Amino acid sequence: MTGLQTKKVLDFNRLRKSSDFIFMAISDNPLNQNLFMKPLIQKIVASILFTLFSISTVYAQAPTQEQIDRFKRLPPAQQQALARSFGVDLSDLDGLLEENGGDETEAEPISGNRRDLTKSGRNSNRNLQGGQIPPNGFDLDNIDPNDLEGLSGVNGLLEGFESSEEEDELKLFGHNIFNYGAETFAPAEDIPIPVNYLLGPGDTIVIQLYGKENATHTLKLNREGQIQFPDIGPISLAGLPFEAMQEKLTNVVNEQMIGVKSSITMGPLRTVRVFVLGEAEIPGSYVVSSLSTMTNAIFASGGITEIGSLRNIQLKRAGKVVARLDLYDLLLRGDTSDDSRLLPGDVIFIPPVGKTTGISGAVKRPAIYELKNERTVADVIQLAGGLLANAYAPASRIERISRSGEKTLVNIDISSPSGRSFKVNDADIIQIQPTLETVNDTITLEGHVKREGDFAWRKFMRFTDIVPNADELLPNPDIVIGLIQREEKITRRTQVHLFSPQQAFASPQGPEDPLLQPRDVITLFEYDTNRVEILKELVDRLKVQSNFSQRQQTIRIYGSVRFPGEYPLATGNMSARELISLAGGLTESAQGSGAEITRYDLNENRERVDLRKDFDLTMENPQLKAGDTLRIKQIPLWQKRESVELTGEVIYPGVYDLLPGETLLSVIERAGGLTPYAYPEGAIFSRKELRLLEEERLENLKVKIASDLATANLEKSAAKKEIDKAEADQILNSIESTKALGRMVIDLPTILDRPKKFDFELADGDKLEIPRFKPSVTVVGEIQHSTSHFYDARLDIKDYIDMSGGTKQNADKKRIYVVKANGRVYAPASSAWFKSNSKALQPGDTIVVPINTTKVDSLTLWSSVAQIVSSAALGIAALGNL
Repeated sequence: MTGLQTKKVLDFNRLRKSSDFIFMAISDNPLNQNLFMKPLIQKIVASILFTLFSISTVYAQAPTQEQIDRFKRLPPAQQQALARSFGVDLSDLDGLLEENGGDETEAEPISGNRRDLTKSGRNSNRNLQGGQIPPNGFDLDNIDPNDLEGLSGVNGLLEGFESSEEEDELKLFGHNIFNYGAETFAPAEDIPIPVNYLLGPGDTIVIQLYGKENATHTLKLNREGQIQFPDIGPISLAGLPFEAMQEKLTNVVNEQMIGVKSSITMGPLRTVRVFVLGEAEIPGSYVVSSLSTMTNAIFASGGITEIGSLRNIQLKRAGKVVARLDLYDLLLRGDTSDDSRLLPGDVIFIPPVGKTTGISGAVKRPAIYELKNERTVADVIQLAGGLLANAYAPASRIERISRSGEKTLVNIDISSPSGRSFKVNDADIIQIQPTLETVNDTITLEGHVKREGDFAWRKFMRFTDIVPNADELLPNPDIVIGLIQREEKITRRTQVHLFSPQQAFASPQGPEDPLLQPRDVITLFEYDTNRVEILKELVDRLKVQSNFSQRQQTIRIYGSVRFPGEYPLATGNMSARELISLAGGLTESAQGSGAEITRYDLNENRERVDLRKDFDLTMENPQLKAGDTLRIKQIPLWQKRESVELTGEVIYPGVYDLLPGETLLSVIERAGGLTPYAYPEGAIFSRKELRLLEEERLENLKVKIASDLATANLEKSAAKKEIDKAEADQILNSIESTKALGRMVIDLPTILDRPKKFDFELADGDKLEIPRFKPSVTVVGEIQHSTSHFYDARLDIKDYIDMSGGTKQNADKKRIYVVKANGRVYAPASSAWFKSNSKALQPGDTIVVPINTTKVDSLTLWSSVAQIVSSAALGIAALGNL
C-alpha cells in the first residue's frame, strides 16, 4: 500500500467518524426527542446517507436503523441544512413523497442549537458525488484505497473537520457560549407572569368564578385581541399589561355578576415570530415564546458567526432601532438590563464585528476582544480580567500591522502610566510576558541526601550551611568526594569543582568547606550508584563547550576502580587520586601502586603527540589534563572466582572452587573419590560453553521443525489439518522440554587408570555426574515399543530390538547405532570394534533405530526425532546420526 493510499484510508475513516458524530449530536438534543416528522423521512434519510457514504461501486455500507432514527428526529430546517451541506437537494425526492401519499404534518417550532451542523455543512464540499449502491451493501471497514480515486468532494469535506479540530493560539472571546444548546438558555415557562407583560392574540387567560356561581373558563385572545366571556360577551384585552388585565376583568365580574368573585391568571402563552438577520449562524424567521428576549432568539438561530459583532446587536421594531445589546455586559458583568423582551415582528440584526484586539500571555482570559469604548492597553487588560500574578509587566509588547502592511513589534511597560494609556489599534495583539521560570540566587542540592531541592543563597554561604553533618545524608553515602557544578559569571559556561564532604564536616566554615555561589548545583554520591550514569548529562554538556581554543574538559579512567568510564575534569588542578575517588575508589583487584596515564597532546604545530607514563600511586599523585586516560593496574593473574560441580556417586558431592590449572582427578580426590556404587563408565561430563551452543542449536531445531510442519500442513487436506496440528504441538512440546546438556564425551575409567596421559584441566562451570551402576540397555527410535531391558551379556543388538517388538516399516536398519553410557556413538555396521567384540554392548548403553528419511514426510521424520531426543539423554551432537 502506497503512502497516498494509506492517507486516503485514514481520511475516509475520519470522514466516517465525523458523520457518526453529527448523528450523535442530533440524537442527544432533547429538543429533537418529541418532534412529529414526515412519515416518509426514512427514505429521504436513506438517500442522504447513501449519497454521503457512497464511496465506490464496490465498497460502502448502508445506513443503520439507528442513524435513520437520529435523522428523523431533526426538524425540517435542520434536515434541509444537513442535506445541502452534503450536496443533496430534498426537493429531488418529491416523487418519494407523492408515491406514499402527501400526508404531512408541519413540525412544531423549536429553539435549538444548529451551530455545529451548519459549520460542518458550510465547510463541506457541496458537490459530493457518490456511486451506485450494490444490492448487497458496502463494507466500509475493508475499503480499497484505489476506489477512492473517483471520489469528488471528500477533500473539501475533510477540510471542514480538520479546521474544526485545529486550535488557534487565540480565539474570539464570547463565541464559545454558543457551543451549548439553545435549550440551556430557553426562557422558563412556569415562572410568575411579569406585571408589565403585554397581552396579545394567542395568549390564554384562565378565569375561576366562585361564590354564588362556580365555574372555570379558559379563554384565548382571538385575532382582534378579544376574549369571548360566557354570558357577558367580547372583552378587548390586547395591549394591556398583565396587571391591568386582571383589574379590568375583576371589575367586569363584580359589576355584571352579582355575588360572584373571580381569580384570574394566565394559561399557555402565545408564541411570537421574530427575525434574526445579519451575521447569525442560520439567519431567518423564528417562532419563539412570548417571554423570549433577544438572547433567546440569537441562541435559537445557532449563535453569531465569527465575523459577527457581540457588542452592537440591534433590536429593530417597525424599521427603527429600539434597543442595542452588548453581550459583553452579560458575559463579563452578568448584566441583562439591555436584553429586551421581544414582540411580534421584531428584527434582531447582527452587524459585522468592529475593531478587535487580542491579548495573550499572563492574563486571566487570553482571547481576541471586540472593542467598543475601549481605547488603551489598560482597557483591554480589564476586558481580559486583569493580569496574572506571574505577569512581568515591564517586558510587554504589542504585535501590530504597520501602514506598509508588515508586522512589527512595539515594546511597552504596562507597569508605567504611559504604558497603560498606550493606544491600541485594530488587529493589535498585546503580549504580556510571564516571569522567568529560573529562580535566581539559589543553590541546588541533589543526589544521596534526605532533602533534595533548592535553597536560598546568601553571601559567604558554605556547604555546611546546607548540609551541616552526615546525618543529613541517606544511608551508605560516599563522603570522600562531592561535586559542584558552577556557571562562569561572564560566559555562563559550566565549570566543575570537587570537594570532600568528610573534610567539610570535620572543619565547618574552614578552607575545606567550599564557598558557594548563586546557581551552584551540589551532587553527593552513594557507594553503590554508578557515577558515570549520574554525570553523563554533565559530561555531554562539557563536550559541547569544547572549541578550537579549549579541548573538551573530560577524562577517562579504567581498570580496577568501582565505576570505570568518562568523567568531567575539575577546574584547576585535578589529581589522579581525586579522579579515583570520583570513580568510587579502588576495587579489591587493584594492585594499589601501579597506574598509567595515556595523554594525547598537541605541539606548537598542532600535531598530535602521544605520551604514556607509568607511576606509583603510593609515591606520586600527578595532575591530569583534558583528554587524559588513567588506567589502574590489576593484581597479576587476578580473575573472578571459578567453580565446578560434582554430583552423584562421589563421597562429598557439591560445588568446589577451582584453582588455576586444577584437573578433573584433583577435584575428584578433593571430593573424597568415588563411592562403591559408582559406575564410572556412565560418567556424564558437561561444559558451560557446550551448553550454550546446544541451546542455540535447540532453538534452530525448533524453528526448522515448525517450518517443516507448517509446509506439511499446507500440503495436507483440510480434514487432515486438525490431526496434524495436534501431532505438531506434541512434537514441538517434546523438543521444548528437552534441556541442553553440553555433554563432552570422556572415558573416566581410562582417566582413572592412566591419569598422566588422559587427565585434563577443568574450566569454570564444568559439571561431572557419576551415576550408579545401571544394569539396563535402552532401545529407542523406529521400534514397536521404546523401552529398557536388563543387561544380558549373551544378547546382541538384534536381540534387544526383537525384545522391543522389532523395527517399524520406516526404520533404517542399515544405520542403527549405539550411544554408549559415556556419550560416545558407534555404528555397529561400520565399526570393527563391534564386529570383533562380542561383548560390545555394556550396561547403560542406548540402541537407536533411526528413520529412513527417504520414505517419510517431514511430520513423520520430526515425530521420530522428538521421540528419540525426549527418550534418551543425548547431546545435540548425536542428532546428526538420526
